[in-house]
Amino acid sequence: MSDTLTTGKCLCGAVSFTLTGDPVNMAQCHCKDCQRASGTGHMSIAFFKEEQFELKGETSEFGVTADSGNVNTRAFCPTCGSRVFSYNSARAGIVGVPVGSCDDNSWFTPKAVVYCKDREAWDNTRTDIPNFDGMPG
Repeated sequence: MSDTLTTGKCLCGAVSFTLTGDPVNMAQCHCKDCQRASGTGHMSIAFFKEEQFELKGETSEFGVTADSGNVNTRAFCPTCGSRVFSYNSARAGIVGVPVGSCDDNSWFTPKAVVYCKDREAWDNTRTDIPNFDGMPG
């Protein structure tokens, strides 16, 4: 396995993870599901191959069907409720990690902003990278 990029954990520390290597993609999402899950205007997410993600601890899961028909499943700590990772039925083998749960997230540089049609006027995200009204194909 390659070098550790960072580690991370839930709020109470019962669930932790290690990320190795570079993410395969990084984005910010303004969809209503991400707004509700984060409690703010968007979610900043880095995507890794499953083999780059090592989890310690037990999680609970909650899945929702996206407008595409794909199921997006969020895994969270059953003790404190912190979101730890997610996966989507359309992207087998890929894990999405909310970068706020990482101990060091200085490496995060979003490559796109998605679901801009749902972006709240008060939530300012980057406009110098591709912005999409929905999920790009």
